[in-house]
Amino acid sequence: MTDTLQSQDGDQRILDAIQEKLGWQSPNLDLSYERLGDAGVIFLVRKHDLSHVRVLNLSWNEISDVGLRALAACPTLSNVTHLHLDSNRIGDAGAQALADSAHLGCVKLLNLTNNRVNDAGALALIKSDKLPNLEFLELELNQLGSNRLSRFPDGAANASLKWLNLRSNQISSGALEDWVQTGAFAPLTHLNLGWNKIDDAGAKLLAHSPTITRLETLLLNSNYVSTEGANALAQSKNLPNIRELFMHDNDFNEDGGTALNDMRLRKLIRKHLEGTILSINGKQLNNSGLEALSRCPELAGVETLSLRNNHFDHKGLIALVSSSHLKNLKVLNVMDNPIGNKGIVGMAESAAFTGLQRLNLERTGLTASGILALAVSNKFSALEELNVSHNEIGDRGARILGASEVFSKLQKLFLWNTAIDDEGLQAIADSSYLTRLQDLKVCNNQIGPKGIQALADSNKLPGLKTLDLRNNRFSVNTFVHFTHSPKFKALEEFRF
Repeated sequence: MTDTLQSQDGDQRILDAIQEKLGWQSPNLDLSYERLGDAGVIFLVRKHDLSHVRVLNLSWNEISDVGLRALAACPTLSNVTHLHLDSNRIGDAGAQALADSAHLGCVKLLNLTNNRVNDAGALALIKSDKLPNLEFLELELNQLGSNRLSRFPDGAANASLKWLNLRSNQISSGALEDWVQTGAFAPLTHLNLGWNKIDDAGAKLLAHSPTITRLETLLLNSNYVSTEGANALAQSKNLPNIRELFMHDNDFNEDGGTALNDMRLRKLIRKHLEGTILSINGKQLNNSGLEALSRCPELAGVETLSLRNNHFDHKGLIALVSSSHLKNLKVLNVMDNPIGNKGIVGMAESAAFTGLQRLNLERTGLTASGILALAVSNKFSALEELNVSHNEIGDRGARILGASEVFSKLQKLFLWNTAIDDEGLQAIADSSYLTRLQDLKVCNNQIGPKGIQALADSNKLPGLKTLDLRNNRFSVNTFVHFTHSPKFKALEEFRF
């Protein structure tokens, strides 16, 4: 009797949960963690109109193939675009039911992570003509590769499929050979094979397969690929569109890593090079990426190079500036990388950069010592624009800037948030070498009336067109100093 009552209570709870969430008439129906089981799913799809649902989440519900068959047969699911079924008990029969369904033609994303699907069920989904809009298929943590295919399914892979996640399965190089022969990877731009059992044979198989030519992202993390396999992928002619290749935690040595890094940088350059301008920002190149970049002969034609936010320090920068291919560089942006003063010293000692005209060192850990390294090197005497904002250079750094003939060609000087006060601005204003300045930005500092007065009294800045003094300490006469002074006739933009 007690078991019967508990069962009835459980059934009532499921009914209540379904009724409550259906009552909202939301296009997003989230029934995850409700422990519906097969009976709950059958009740849901047979007793309710689900035509308003676009996103259906049935994750963590103890659903087996029996429930999936009922789900796949539901005619009111025809508008669902996102179907989440992760962490259930779904096997090949359930996957086949989805692949054969006449009611899921709008599904774009199908999530079957952490189930019991094998190769046959996965390939049935990939090749289903009943899922013409399927773009994203998640099959992580299933049983792929545990049993080799006994027969290859007919037909081509769904042309709309772009993303396939096969991470954390049991795919060996032998099983991967089966997958390649089925053509399952042909339409993909993203393929995740991480945390499987793929060795050099599998890496070579991928490298020589014409079915991966559309891939933009390939993940092979935590497999058993050694240097031989890494070199095969690095030299592959079947990865013309690859943008990201992840192979962390494999067995290749430094030579294999170098080959892969060189490949990655060649691809990035091919993608991002526009004429003489190369912008590779935010790609997590790290020091090894800078070393690979330094080896690329394509740099010979680059005049503008932007490497913002790439997680390299002075070691990476020193490797780059040692390149023999940088002789034509005129503009360099290394903003948001912790190169510090050691990076500046490395630049100053480099044979490159003699023609550098614009240099962005914003937020790089620079101090006054780094400014000194720039100031005593004739490598930077052609600079017309210098940005050292968001660095603690202080008044000492400002004094060095003002006292060095190296900076006599500067037309733009950006000193946002650099911990300078009145003394620092006075050093800029009184400089006999910064007389060509047209654009001066010193906002977000501790400059007060004395510094403002020193700038207003200066005769050394006749060509100043833009002046930004925001977020400092001003007197009431700040505006008058510059807008009505005959010394600043060229001033076009003034912000304070």
